[in-house]
Amino acid sequence: MLPLAELLADQHRCFGHRWSLPEHRQIELYSKRKKLAFGDAPSAATAPAGTLGLLAAGMMLEAHLAGGDPLLMESQSSWHAVLALPRKTVTDKLVAEVHRILRIFRIASFHRDGRMETSDGLVRMACNFDRCALALTITSAGLDLLGAFVHLFLDAPNQPYGEAYVERLLMQYFTDIVGEIHKFADEDRVLYQFRSPGYFNRHFRFDCDNPRCHADDDGYRFEIGAAYADANRYPIDFFFTHGDDIHIIPVEALKDGSLKQGELSRWRAREPFRKQLPTTYQQRFGREVMVVGLPMT
Repeated sequence: MLPLAELLADQHRCFGHRWSLPEHRQIELYSKRKKLAFGDAPSAATAPAGTLGLLAAGMMLEAHLAGGDPLLMESQSSWHAVLALPRKTVTDKLVAEVHRILRIFRIASFHRDGRMETSDGLVRMACNFDRCALALTITSAGLDLLGAFVHLFLDAPNQPYGEAYVERLLMQYFTDIVGEIHKFADEDRVLYQFRSPGYFNRHFRFDCDNPRCHADDDGYRFEIGAAYADANRYPIDFFFTHGDDIHIIPVEALKDGSLKQGELSRWRAREPFRKQLPTTYQQRFGREVMVVGLPMT
């Protein structure tokens, strides 16, 4: 009989993609470090968990980007391909920077001079490529965030969330990814620095399909209530229908519960979901009408 720990690990690999388990990331509150004691570490040459999945994510992202610009397919230099990426919107810029990170991961994984090792809780990659020293040191949590970023970006057209919502979500993922990187170097040396519009809770969201909203000349005011006023604890998405269009407004976009008149259009649902949400979303909002006074059995 297999040990319970192995059975649980296998169960998590097969079925855990929908579980809401706690996310563990390191935080340093003080400058003085204290090193904990751990068991014997595996070989430094051991590839980090999820390597194949992240390589696949990087290749899917590259194929998606190449489909919109033939230059990426014809370029003789992968760095020229990076420079050719569109950077018109904030989302474009975020994707370009993630592509740079994944480029080092791919080159270090496949190039004959590439090196990858895991030690002290960090994944270290390096490679001399086209007369340039590429390097990336990142945590395992950072690698997981990279895979999640790519999935969310590529899957965005299949979801009703508008461009402004996706931009805020990807911005938070990228901010957290940078926080997990301990060393980065490519032809441009450093990653692009973004000015974040504010914290956006990417860990979980509360869906509200029946918001109470009052409109006036200044804009729209949502009744949230004191119990749910803390946006960090209750990151609510208001599915608000105005006219015939559905809008998905994150509570982080509100100021004192209000949204200005001219900002509503930024949160309009993506086509073709402006009139109707995907069928799969019905499970997120389905409810049975409760009869007052009857037992809940």
